[in-house]
Amino acid sequence: MANTVLKIEGMMCEGCVNEVKTSLEAVEGVSSAEVNLKKGTATVSHDGVPPDRLIGAVVDAGFRASVKKG
Repeated sequence: MANTVLKIEGMMCEGCVNEVKTSLEAVEGVSSAEVNLKKGTATVSHDGVPPDRLIGAVVDAGFRASVKKG
């Protein structure tokens, strides 16, 4: 199981958090997504899903995302 941390931009409320979480968990190979509104991050546990697919799911939900460095 791999973990990828994404930086999420544009989340304003818990509704946004739920939208991002639902979108990420709908990606085949993702087992869970923990989204933190205050930090603006999502920690995604998955079976080797490419980062661009995770970012695409967030973008499709209406938010901006990138892989968090460090």
